[in-house]
Amino acid sequence: MGIQYVVMGHLPDALPADSALRLPVDAADDTLRKAIAELDPDHRLGSAQHPVFLTAWLPCLKGGCLSFLGMSPAGQRWLAGLAGEDFAVRRRAELAAALAAADPDAVLPDDPVDQIIALVRALTTTESGRATWFALARQTLWCGPGGGSGLAHSCEPATGRPGVTGSYLAGGSGAQLLTEGGVDLAGLIDTQPWGPQLRAAVDAAETELDWPARVEFVVEQGTLTVVRATRAVLHGAALLDTVASRYERGRLTPAQAVRLVEPLDVERARAASVRSPALPVAARGLGASPGIDSGTVVFSAAAAVAAQADGQRPVLVLTESKPQDLPGLLACTAVVTERGGLTSHAAVVARGLGLPAVTALVDGVLDAGSRVLRTSRGGTVRAGDLITVDGHAGIVHLGGQEPSAERQATPQLPGWLDDALSGLPGIAVHVNADNGADAAAGRALGASGVGLCRLEHMFLGERHQVLRRVLMARPGPDMTEDLRTIHTFLRAEITDILTAMDGLPVTVRLLDPPRHEFLPDLTELSLTTAAGGASADRDRLDITRRLHEHNPMLGVRGVRMGILLPALTAVQIKALTEATHALRRAGREPRPELLVPMVSTPAELDFVRGVLDDVCTRLGTSAADVGITLGAMIETPRAALLARSLARRADLLCLGTNDLTALVWGLSRDDAEQHLLPAYQDMGLLDASPFARLDLEAVGTLARQVADEARAVRPDITLGVCGEQAADETAVRFFAEAGYHHISCAPPRIPLARLAAARAVAQEAAANHPTGARP
Repeated sequence: MGIQYVVMGHLPDALPADSALRLPVDAADDTLRKAIAELDPDHRLGSAQHPVFLTAWLPCLKGGCLSFLGMSPAGQRWLAGLAGEDFAVRRRAELAAALAAADPDAVLPDDPVDQIIALVRALTTTESGRATWFALARQTLWCGPGGGSGLAHSCEPATGRPGVTGSYLAGGSGAQLLTEGGVDLAGLIDTQPWGPQLRAAVDAAETELDWPARVEFVVEQGTLTVVRATRAVLHGAALLDTVASRYERGRLTPAQAVRLVEPLDVERARAASVRSPALPVAARGLGASPGIDSGTVVFSAAAAVAAQADGQRPVLVLTESKPQDLPGLLACTAVVTERGGLTSHAAVVARGLGLPAVTALVDGVLDAGSRVLRTSRGGTVRAGDLITVDGHAGIVHLGGQEPSAERQATPQLPGWLDDALSGLPGIAVHVNADNGADAAAGRALGASGVGLCRLEHMFLGERHQVLRRVLMARPGPDMTEDLRTIHTFLRAEITDILTAMDGLPVTVRLLDPPRHEFLPDLTELSLTTAAGGASADRDRLDITRRLHEHNPMLGVRGVRMGILLPALTAVQIKALTEATHALRRAGREPRPELLVPMVSTPAELDFVRGVLDDVCTRLGTSAADVGITLGAMIETPRAALLARSLARRADLLCLGTNDLTALVWGLSRDDAEQHLLPAYQDMGLLDASPFARLDLEAVGTLARQVADEARAVRPDITLGVCGEQAADETAVRFFAEAGYHHISCAPPRIPLARLAAARAVAQEAAANHPTGARP
């Protein structure tokens, strides 16, 4: 068998040499002796002064390689004098153990060549597995005077700042360098004789790799040897800067550039300057909306509004937020809720507003009556205290810091990345928008439509009282007047959204609030009435008790509420129809889609279709003439299983992953992420919350079935997705492959969702036509 030289870059990371000999595992003794002689032309193997040692490596060898082969008694004494008796004894013991693994009765030869042959035979017999070759290399010595190991980068890995950085450990191995650390290379390189050689090697490696280089090296008796040069692994701002420079110089195509950048890199780059401060921890919970900001604690929406009017920066702390708390959410700089999860009211609104938010506290209990947050550590947070909310890490800190200039409600992608995305295909990204401003912001960020307009979010703040009166009223003049008020502001709001998205689809969902969110608090109303309230209070209490539900998320909500109150459904559809008709007459191009939430049976969709037709007839037109299409929201497992029947009646099916996940898992969206899911993750029963990462195994199976069944009866049906998991890159790739046409998310998530959508296509193309891999 001949001997083949192998460049180190083609060998695994564990082999400490800059070149090696590659040999078949069944190489004859003569071949092995010839290889050893070639690696030791000066016959220093086993000598008493400056001996040579070899390293052996097999692809399947645990630990990577076996070092210090060829250790004679004389070589062992030399090594003991250089690195210490204990070190030399341990190295000899390792060799003996490797031989004993193959033959317990074997004795390690003292002759260095015989020793190497015996060890190679032992390795290739016991460890070879499917390996067909092994490597022998001459070992560089990092121990002793003028020796050491180092790791150099051609730029600062965390920031991308150019210049040689890294660390060096005198008298230590590469493994010791990684575990024990070393001296900062930037301050050392100019003081060492091997410094200029290292700079030249790092520069040459970056030029050859066309990427920031990671260079491992060994210094032996003052002489530098490069062990290996590879592409540096970069993240965040460092990766964005590196890819940008190569993209702008034409060294990367748009698809290659996008394939190199993950959404997490963009988030890391944005969050780099707003790291969690070195402040005491008050409480921990779920990071529900990213960002870090400070302010003084308030315990009600009214207090937040008052504090903002006084020039303060309030942090709103609540048990959970409700629609009537919107003025406080608009006034605060951050929000904390004791209960709730990623899809709770506070979390959804905070993400839409760009506010840092922490929900589902695991070690804090709010005593609203005493206006104090008590922690399991025995501490208290009171009104007026200064705190900092870290929505990245899910931590509430005691004390404050200067407000960050980095916080943005609608973060932009770097210009070069936005340019690269503009020409790439991918699943469309729509925006969740409940007003004209959000729709305009989403369009500016690249959204190609509104995927979810939630009419219930137009009833936040003081408007919730109007809907409350309708839900609790008996038919009559008062109810008619309130419905007229609802029609007026809904038409105005819908007009603004359709105008902002002119020419693009806008999916308007009928009211879908759990009814209890718009009803009086039963406990408070009972206490008021018991304390001698007026007869009106007793009437309100009777109605509230009649409408009260123990499980409101599984009760009268969505289309169910619209069927029980058909006049409320009609007024919503009338507002949409009139807004659309008026814009068409004005020469605009509105493209409305009416979405029916919480569907469980096709008959519910038929009911809404009937109301739509009736409203249009009363207005002297038809749904087809106005251009309103009808869709069903797939939120219940039953709707998913009946996708074929629903598709026969609908122009659009939209997967609501939040509720579908909750119902498939049998979990509460507001409670599960506080104790149950974190405990399951700690115990290793779950990798991630199904509300944070799409459950591909079960929810994904239903989603794929929905797409297949719907297209089977209506090939041209539009398929969309909305929900907090929809913008996750894995979910985007899944929905694109399953044939969905668009996903929808809050405005701040649009850039990352667009990136994820383009990466899904770019990576699929790379798999079919490889042009290079991510460094």
